[in-house]
Amino acid sequence: MQSSSVLFSDRSRAIAAAWLMVCLLLLAGLALLLPQARINSSVLALLPAQSMGAMPADLQQGFMQRLDRQMVWLVSAGKQDDPAVAQTLLTRLQQLDGLAQVKGPLDARQQQAWGQFAWQHRNSMIDAATRARLQNGGTAQADWVLAQLYSAFAGVSGQEISHDPLMLVRGAQLAMQQNASQLGLSNGWLTTRDKQGRQWYFIHGELASSSFDMQQSHAITGQLKAIERELRQQFPDAQLLSRGTVWFSDYASQQARHDVSTLGVATIAGVLLLVFSVFRSPRPLLLCALSVGIGALAGTVVTLLCFGELHLMTLVMSLSIVGISADYTLYYLTERMVHGAEMTPQQSLHKVMRALLLALGTTAIAWLIMVIAPFPGIRQLAVFAAVGLAASCLTVICWYPLLVKGLPVRPVPQMALMGRWLAAWRRNNRLRIGLPLLVALISLAGLSQLRIDDDISQLQSLPRHLLAQERQVTALTGQSADQTWLAVSGNDPQQTLQRLEALAPKLADARRQQWLKQYRLLPLSSLVQQQQDLQLLHQAAPTVMARLQEAGVTVSTPDLRAMPLTPQAWLDSQNSEGWRLLWLTLPDGRSGVLVPLTGVNNRAALAQLAASQPGVSWIDRKQTFDELFAFYRTLLGWLLAAALVAIALSNVLRLGWRQGMLTVIPSVLSLGGGLAALAFSGHALNLFSLLALVLVLGIGINYTLFFSNPRGTPITSLLAVTLAMATTLLTLGMLVFSSTQAISSFGIVLCSGIFTAFLLSPLALPVKRRKK
Repeated sequence: MQSSSVLFSDRSRAIAAAWLMVCLLLLAGLALLLPQARINSSVLALLPAQSMGAMPADLQQGFMQRLDRQMVWLVSAGKQDDPAVAQTLLTRLQQLDGLAQVKGPLDARQQQAWGQFAWQHRNSMIDAATRARLQNGGTAQADWVLAQLYSAFAGVSGQEISHDPLMLVRGAQLAMQQNASQLGLSNGWLTTRDKQGRQWYFIHGELASSSFDMQQSHAITGQLKAIERELRQQFPDAQLLSRGTVWFSDYASQQARHDVSTLGVATIAGVLLLVFSVFRSPRPLLLCALSVGIGALAGTVVTLLCFGELHLMTLVMSLSIVGISADYTLYYLTERMVHGAEMTPQQSLHKVMRALLLALGTTAIAWLIMVIAPFPGIRQLAVFAAVGLAASCLTVICWYPLLVKGLPVRPVPQMALMGRWLAAWRRNNRLRIGLPLLVALISLAGLSQLRIDDDISQLQSLPRHLLAQERQVTALTGQSADQTWLAVSGNDPQQTLQRLEALAPKLADARRQQWLKQYRLLPLSSLVQQQQDLQLLHQAAPTVMARLQEAGVTVSTPDLRAMPLTPQAWLDSQNSEGWRLLWLTLPDGRSGVLVPLTGVNNRAALAQLAASQPGVSWIDRKQTFDELFAFYRTLLGWLLAAALVAIALSNVLRLGWRQGMLTVIPSVLSLGGGLAALAFSGHALNLFSLLALVLVLGIGINYTLFFSNPRGTPITSLLAVTLAMATTLLTLGMLVFSSTQAISSFGIVLCSGIFTAFLLSPLALPVKRRKK
């Protein structure tokens, strides 16, 4: 017997040494990977991949990053129309390093450059209305030119008609004004007026970096708030409105940081107090910290190997697995605390190892199922958690039989209360049948009220003051922040423009059918269209000149030479101001252009229209995310059903038909209890709720595994399960108090589901022990 014990001890030391080598390798890997790794703090990395149909991914990313960097300010001096307020704001904004290309009024030089470029390329910048008038010999264009000459409001000068007898520049300018927003030009400033008659000055700028970089976004928003306070002190009657993605991303990131800093401290303090109150010794605290630390080390290294980076929110959310990874330590330490006087550490490990490995397997699988979620941040967290939990469990198995020697042995806390609870489950049929039945009825009542909502906007309650500013800016400018477009792409700029020109008549027809109210097309023609326009000019010019001569207007012969205009030349000019945002060309020549849509009434028809045109994609970011959420919610629902079937078959094969089905009841009702609590709290079922149910199933099944362990004792299992439930609720349960709606509903499902699993877990007690 002694030689067998020595042999067992030697094998334990060998296993411990092997795990020590693995941990040293993990430390070496961390030392190599961490200096080269990137800690990603971008909120954008937490979102699903952008979807722009068939548009190349590089163009998608380029457009999204450019659009999300945009900033808009509207400033009013109040009743007095004083542009000094706008000029002061512009000067201060231009001094910020976090902003780039802050632009206000057009000076005389810029206006002159605009007019000169428009005149030099007038034959190449013909608008659709002028093109239509040039058809059939140009009679309609001649009538329009004479109408402009004789109109008292047109203000056609003799210099204009002599330099541009066909009035091509004026036609293009009028076309852009008709498609423009409510903004007008006043002393070089873009301005608009509200219902009270106050004039608002328009300022546009871009962030120097991404709007989703948490640290830089918080810094720039702080500076902008300081500028606003200073402006109000200098001009008490001034009013300032602002629009930009950076305001919402900063609000979300600061909200998350506040939750973590507040809830994280409470979580760790609660776990420490709980463990110390049960074991009355500092060593269990150190052992819990050791297993959790090894798990965090392994999770970090493997996540860096898989993703090449760590997201800041992955590190923050990893606090939520502290309570789960501590379960393995607590289960083993509970066994040692109760039976340490009669068993060796190796015998205690042999007694609980099967339950530990089964619990690890189910929990790790639950986390790995979350890898299918379309959120890069959640995928990182899933890998981090699965690897971290495995490392924590292996630390308990490999090291703790050597580290728990001398651990104080003491009776089970609250043994009388726990004994009565177990006795009730053994002898009271009303409890064994009535409690699960009551939970089932409550679950059914909750499920009858449960509603499904995949609307991504419901996942977070945005601040009212930001939403109010958004509505005011939209009302003043006529430019909605709804990200609804058609995207046109091609292998080169000319192909992109030709596809845009083919789309134009389809959009005009869609507007006539009231599928949408308005759209904006880039005022740029392909080289092929420019050649066709030149032919129209040659055909129409004689008619226009003859009509002018008949009216007694003497002008020189128009210059009908080719004036080819390339996209790059147009982008480099002052005339593309306000349009550059819609055009993007990659280094390899692939190009894309956005067509903003407003007043969309028939999304399905427009999506079908886009699908029928080569290189055209329908873009509705919110609708895309909603559909993505619905798809993954359905997929996770089927995976949960399959997991329940697999668990039932496994239990039946392992424990027999009757006992196997009994052990499934807590798992099924834990899911029902979580959904019922979600419904009673007024929240809707969505993708995040399903992700929480996955964890409820993976964690809750551990409790039935501990109770169904034939080598364990019921009182020890109850103490271990109670501690595991308490630590899990202290960590994951704190999410209920989050100010973010999605996280709060996630916590509600977790807390209620895990507590239901704990409450019903004694159903898994072996039959002979229940009757004993």
